[in-house]
Amino acid sequence: MANSKRFHGIFTALVTPMHENGGIDLPSLEQLVQHQITHGIHGFYVGGSTGEGFLMTREERKQVLETVIQASGGRARVVSHIGSMSTMESVELAQHAEAAGAEAISAVVPFYYKVGVREIKKHYETIMAATKLPMIIYHFPGATGVQLSLDFYEEMAKNPQIIGVKFTSLNLFEMEQIRSRCGDDFLIWNGHDEVFAGGALIAADGAVGSTMNMMPSLYTDMYTSIQGGLWEEVRSLQSKANAIISHLMNFDVIPYEKYVLYQQGVISTPTARQPLRQFTSEENEQIHRFLQSNEILSRHSKVNNPS
Repeated sequence: MANSKRFHGIFTALVTPMHENGGIDLPSLEQLVQHQITHGIHGFYVGGSTGEGFLMTREERKQVLETVIQASGGRARVVSHIGSMSTMESVELAQHAEAAGAEAISAVVPFYYKVGVREIKKHYETIMAATKLPMIIYHFPGATGVQLSLDFYEEMAKNPQIIGVKFTSLNLFEMEQIRSRCGDDFLIWNGHDEVFAGGALIAADGAVGSTMNMMPSLYTDMYTSIQGGLWEEVRSLQSKANAIISHLMNFDVIPYEKYVLYQQGVISTPTARQPLRQFTSEENEQIHRFLQSNEILSRHSKVNNPS
């Protein structure tokens, strides 16, 4: 198995900034990357669910990845999500990721078509045969409708190119069982930000999440406290994160995070692509008032804290 320890830590599942006409806003993306690095983030997960990867063309996905790699300049690790319903498309994106300089790839299981475990296994094997990059399986049953078994993980972990899993599920018992079955060298990323403290206590080596876009240093502080065994501090930081997540859950994740980043002065517009929810002016005002009253979100604002 490739060295998975270099992927321990906090990785932001980057949003993809967009112009009002829906085109990719590359200058804002570069600014977002710089902002994250300034706040100590360890790496980026590019083109995933939060990044609206499934709402972008292949060429847009490639362009976004290239921009993030260039903007990070080796200061943060970059993992490219190359998942697609089509194995051929995933292969093309994986080969591009390797050529562009990504350090690993990740892929959600094929969805929509009800394929079996044998076909899912073949899907990953075909992608890996086309690249030397390490693979991180993306487990998100709430979105894909696919529940992978512990036997599947145990078998896949025997492949030295598969280094771990992005575990986006609230089932921490299952997370612990993956650790038990696959061993300590198998990377486990916590995927639901609201349970990172619990995931870290039981099995997780770090986290990949969307709310890191709005408050990266809270999670890097949490990771530092976890490493130091300061669990009262970890619990306190998780509580602060969850107060924000609780408000977010009244709206919709990606448009909310983009609007906060827009209000923080990090990106130029809060545009999210259809069919994602488009907020009313009243909803925007509710989020704005909450941001202004929240110390964590305000602390990450470039408007309130210009460099």
